[in-house]
Amino acid sequence: MTIVIEKEAFNAEVAAKVSPLAQKCWNESTAFKGESCAYFGDREFIIEPDTAAYQRLADQGLLVLVTIRDDGELKGYVIGFTYTSLHHKNILCGIGDSLYIEPDYRAHTWAVAKRFEKEMETLGVKILGWPVHLNGPVYDVLKAKGYVGDDIVMEKRLGSDIARNPRCEV
Repeated sequence: MTIVIEKEAFNAEVAAKVSPLAQKCWNESTAFKGESCAYFGDREFIIEPDTAAYQRLADQGLLVLVTIRDDGELKGYVIGFTYTSLHHKNILCGIGDSLYIEPDYRAHTWAVAKRFEKEMETLGVKILGWPVHLNGPVYDVLKAKGYVGDDIVMEKRLGSDIARNPRCEV
């Protein structure tokens, strides 16, 4: 067993390998979010990551992808991007958009998150946010490492939604 945690370039090949783990992340978060999710009862669908948007961010140098591999096999990732705060124009912010580590490798969650944090800091990020759920496993890891729950995102479904989407596998 050789565990490697490193920053990787985003491309179509890596995206294809990350995508099944992103689906596992979605499925797992469905379980712990329960009724607190705006999509409660309608989360049983295949996600469709916007790979082209991720690629544009990567091409602009705004995307960070950190992976954990065991003997070359992908076992987890964190992906996120930088942005300039619209209400504090001189503060570069970062966001951990999605993080998933296979259960047998979760002892390495902080090491992966820490590497992501370091890569964001290298880009000049001054504040790093993680959209996490209070009931999710990442919340406790981040809280133990000095992160605080600053805001909560309130969600409400509006207009036409996924429940009316024929691709939805409910």
